[in-house]
Amino acid sequence: MIRVRSLTQVFGEEPEKAIELYRAGRSKQEIFEETGSTVALIDISFDVMRGETFVLMGLSGSGKSTLLRCINRIIEPTSGEAWIDGKDIVPMGEEELREVRRRKLGMIFQNFALLPHRTVLENVAFGLEIQGVPLEERHRKAGEMLQMVGLGGYEDSMPDELSGGMKQRVGLARALTSDPDILLMDEAFSARLKTHESISATEVPWCWSEPSRP
Repeated sequence: MIRVRSLTQVFGEEPEKAIELYRAGRSKQEIFEETGSTVALIDISFDVMRGETFVLMGLSGSGKSTLLRCINRIIEPTSGEAWIDGKDIVPMGEEELREVRRRKLGMIFQNFALLPHRTVLENVAFGLEIQGVPLEERHRKAGEMLQMVGLGGYEDSMPDELSGGMKQRVGLARALTSDPDILLMDEAFSARLKTHESISATEVPWCWSEPSRP
């Protein structure tokens, strides 16, 4: 399902020199002082099989969010491969990449990333809108998913009217409404939210696998 090979990300003007220095044993701070480049990821490789839950663990600033964004190319990798269902997305053109994102990948962001001038229903339906799904159908599916995450009745609310935990649930509903094969979650459960409002890690697989979902 996901196959990552030698994925590397360096921010700055001299990525090749930074990589060379890193492999020679220099620290990230020394590399930054010499090149002005920040080494985020070096030679990351792993596989995630269909049906598997794969967790990235590390200290703050260790590159977890960068890695997720390289997998879906929100951030362009410096080098390496990121295969999704047998296709390396790193060399893909924009049109093919957009199609993979639409059909294969969902993402829940740490800061929720809701569209502030759209209603809750419109936020949840946004992925379907990008796919070209007709208005009535996408609103129906979005409404069903909002019911599933416990936000039925909030369809016409605006994001700034919601608590943090409710925004988290909207983000989950939006990610799942498009029925992605792969769900990337960037510290989706790390925010300090009210327990009764926030999503727990055990709820996501249930919502994703629930047969009655849209």
